[in-house]
Amino acid sequence: MTGLRIELRRSTALWAGLLVLVSGTGMLLLITSASSRWTANSTSAVLELRLPLAYVWALVVGLAVLQGMRDSRARVTELFTATSRPGWVRLGTLASAVAGVVAVAGALLCAGLVATVAFGGGFVSIGFVPLMVTAVLALASSVLLGLAVGRFLPHPLTVPVALVATFMVATSAGRALEVQSPGDEISRLALLTPVLDPPDSDLVTTSTAVDLGQIVWFTGLGVTAFLLLVARTHLGRLASLVPAGLAVVLALSIMPVKYSEVLVTDSIAGKLVCDGEVCLSQVHAVSLPVVAPVGRDVLAKLSVLPDAPSEVREDTSAMAHLTAPQRDRRIVYVQSQGFPRPLSMTGDQLRLELLAGAGIAGCAGPNTFDTSGGVVRYVTAGYFNGELAELASEPLMWNNSRLRGDVDEAWRQFRGQPAQEQLNRVVQARQMLLACEDSERVLDVLKASR
Repeated sequence: MTGLRIELRRSTALWAGLLVLVSGTGMLLLITSASSRWTANSTSAVLELRLPLAYVWALVVGLAVLQGMRDSRARVTELFTATSRPGWVRLGTLASAVAGVVAVAGALLCAGLVATVAFGGGFVSIGFVPLMVTAVLALASSVLLGLAVGRFLPHPLTVPVALVATFMVATSAGRALEVQSPGDEISRLALLTPVLDPPDSDLVTTSTAVDLGQIVWFTGLGVTAFLLLVARTHLGRLASLVPAGLAVVLALSIMPVKYSEVLVTDSIAGKLVCDGEVCLSQVHAVSLPVVAPVGRDVLAKLSVLPDAPSEVREDTSAMAHLTAPQRDRRIVYVQSQGFPRPLSMTGDQLRLELLAGAGIAGCAGPNTFDTSGGVVRYVTAGYFNGELAELASEPLMWNNSRLRGDVDEAWRQFRGQPAQEQLNRVVQARQMLLACEDSERVLDVLKASR
């Protein structure tokens, strides 16, 4: 313990821990937007650390490499080699001090985020634990690797090269995980880094396969790094590579190939809580008293339809940021994505959103603009509402004079039909939306153009 206390005072251990806390907090505040929802769920909060970890990771590795060069810079390498005290004891004490402090700092950073969520009235569960363990192992094993690299490559350029190389690996891994659709394949090698840019959602987490694979990899990397640090012979250094080699093979065999298997719905936060026919996720259960009466009113208005929907349910899909909304003839889905988010709307706004499309969401994917689809949503919402009103999710259609003209013209043609014909047209449009048919054809049906 005396040696450990000395190393804590004389090494960069405490500075490395402070670097993790300060840089991690600073980068999190800098690169996350004010609209980010990570404060609503402890699991999302810890997952949000994955993006700033790209910067923290590089800084920590660079500092560890600098610390590993201490003996060489002080020109005492031969002196310590000649002492009776085993080298692995002294180096192990140094490694324990630096890696231990960094690990504690990483855990404190995660704990601070969880505390922020708790004190802010957010949802807290044990779902953040695997994410925290992975982050702590990634930082600790990287510190050990940095110490080993610094000890065996004591060159003035080693620190900047290590820092830049780590950052390049992190950014390359982040780009390798960028996809356009859930079915896209990703590089398993990219998952061997702790870096991930999560969607702006409080309902997703990494899959068990990703967590387990990363824990195996970073554990093996840490063992190899420590053995490499204390090895004195070439044979010992070669042997020290075995744990990392086995770990990477095992980790890659565990890691998923498709992006849809990387991020999954948080099984705890995404569990549905119901008030009669209306169900929301646990993380959004606080909104249930407001949403439940709106949902029941929507179901009552939609009951005039044949085979009318019988429940209102939040869409908790982990891939909602990449795919068109879910659709089911029996369910009216409350979307978890989009801006503004439905659960942040007033009761009247939410009612119109759920009535639009006769309870069926549009087929357009996220971040797309479909003029015909928007007109269809306005007309169908107006039918059940009795008049046209602004949809909070489609403000441009309402405020733009040309687009508003399209809406008014379609509404005039639709209302010019007999009452029974209007209902029949809405029923037909609903069936087409369920089948995701072209929005222009759906609009033609409502306008009696066909």
